Amino acid sequence: MEIRGVWITTTASKVFDKQENIAEAIKFIAETGFNVVFPVVWNQGLTTYPSQVMEKQFGVKINPRFQGRDPLAELITEAKKVNLAVIPWFEYGFASSYQKNGGSIIAKKPEWAAIDYTGKLLTKNGFDWLNALDNEVQDFLLSLFLEVVKKYEVAGIQGDDRFPSLPIEGGYDKKTISQYQQEFNKQPPENYQDPEWTKWRADILSNFLSRAYREIINVNPELIISMSPNAYRWGYENYLQDSQTWIDLGLVDLIHPQLYHREFEIYQRDIDRLREKQFTKQQLPQLIPGILIKQSTYRITPEHLIKTINYNRSVGIQGEVCFFYEGLREDNDALAKVLKSGIYSQPPGIFDAKEIKKYSFTHRRSNKDDYYYINPTSQQIRLKVKFDWVEPLSEGISAVKVGYKYGYIEQTGKFITRLKYDTAAPFTAEMALVSMKSKYGYIDKTGKEIIPVKFDDAMSFSEAVAAVKIGNKWGYIDEVGTMIISPQFDEAKSFFSDIAAVKIGDKWGYIDKTGSIVILAEFDDARSFDAGLAVVQVGNKWGYIDRTGQFIINPQFDEADIFSEELAAVKMGEKWGYINQYGDLIIPLTFDFAKPFSEGMALVNVGGELKPDQEQGKAFFVGGKWGYIRKP
Repeated sequence: MEIRGVWITTTASKVFDKQENIAEAIKFIAETGFNVVFPVVWNQGLTTYPSQVMEKQFGVKINPRFQGRDPLAELITEAKKVNLAVIPWFEYGFASSYQKNGGSIIAKKPEWAAIDYTGKLLTKNGFDWLNALDNEVQDFLLSLFLEVVKKYEVAGIQGDDRFPSLPIEGGYDKKTISQYQQEFNKQPPENYQDPEWTKWRADILSNFLSRAYREIINVNPELIISMSPNAYRWGYENYLQDSQTWIDLGLVDLIHPQLYHREFEIYQRDIDRLREKQFTKQQLPQLIPGILIKQSTYRITPEHLIKTINYNRSVGIQGEVCFFYEGLREDNDALAKVLKSGIYSQPPGIFDAKEIKKYSFTHRRSNKDDYYYINPTSQQIRLKVKFDWVEPLSEGISAVKVGYKYGYIEQTGKFITRLKYDTAAPFTAEMALVSMKSKYGYIDKTGKEIIPVKFDDAMSFSEAVAAVKIGNKWGYIDEVGTMIISPQFDEAKSFFSDIAAVKIGDKWGYIDKTGSIVILAEFDDARSFDAGLAVVQVGNKWGYIDRTGQFIINPQFDEADIFSEELAAVKMGEKWGYINQYGDLIIPLTFDFAKPFSEGMALVNVGGELKPDQEQGKAFFVGGKWGYIRKP
């Protein structure tokens, strides 16, 4: 499925003026080869649909230009006839008016006005702004979004370069200043481009988008959350739009950065930059860029448009959104004709929300309860912040995941780090292994980086030593990051009982903490020592050796786990059971999965199977029935 979209405006367009105009435009769009349309529903402080929210707050139900009608309902009716998806576009976002000193909204609610660093109404490029950092203003905008998705049968909603957004010059109102003072015990900087001040304000907008995402999908989990921000980083540095965070935290289903360039080479440069630096391969299906086809007297040439779309497809981008509809109609429908007869001649497929959301995080967020922990005193602790994934507590701290990024929280739910890591291991010995952009390092419990994120791979600390990879070789560091065993091994595992398994060439053996070989590399795989024994593989069978390298239990198992409380889980054929340290089968092979004993009990499964989880990059045992068995 390709996503082929077009925006319909009320500016420089008469589409909304009559029902007949709407019907003609929608039919034309579908026939040209598009499958989704983005009609404006919020601009100039007015709605293009009858709004009870606006009527209650400001006494104006709809833009007077459309009084007595419901253009959005009319458009949806026509779109259904031609299988065209409708995603209403909230064009003005947090802007209240254009060159009207705030317009009617700020006239009635002056406390909603955004204030710039000079203490005046925030105005930029002619637009007057509401305070996007204010809870009441956020509630108002969100109420419009929710009103639309509850009242109309739409495929989703869309924000743009003004939602969520605030010019970087803003944030100097009394309420925001007070909030900043409480958190940092100081006044906001006079320099509105100060990095800390910029990040703090951008985070408020990102947090609001997270809330909006959850509330909208709780109305209907199949609704698409679509955003069309300014290109990153320009949008961040000028309008506090941290679209990188939106993508990383899974706060958008589709994103349409406004790459409104009139030169193909600049468009191509921006697409390459987004693909290489902003979007991972997993995130790339969300990228459906915005293309400028008309602005004032400018209209893109047919050749330029086709070249742009062809480049999108050549780099794996499966769609675009054109700004705006009237550009398709100029010069006797020139652009529409070249699309219809060429690159859009094949049907795009019906706009399918389920397909778009296939790799999204909606299923983890819709109507989801908070997480709970049970602490050692059996007191239930509720995490008030919602996450997509929560790891078990380790040393009083838990790794949590939102979208594609991990962070760490205390058991009260308070963050000790930002959500910024690609992987996050449990804390061991007061440290945790983290990774960012394929590099690994270690942080302490305050979130401070104590061993730089610089290794090509790494493992958690064990016995005050950690295995790290530099280039294509593994070595070991101590707790201050000093290399104590130089990188020389093809693979390496953690130290247990002062011995670590390492791979030399295609065979595994064991070393001590000086790096000396203590058991020759002659195994096809090897695991850590525990209780004086280690599981090793010879051919396709597993057995157990002692610290001298001698087999205590000969290789005979299809899979095997460590000894714990004098028993080890082993698999023969399709079933698991437990053996003792002599290799005797103490608990019969009756389980589909089995874990080591702990405090006299072991977790087992009957009837389940192992399946991969793409989101977590792990495999999980699913299905069947779980229970505990006691040691015989």
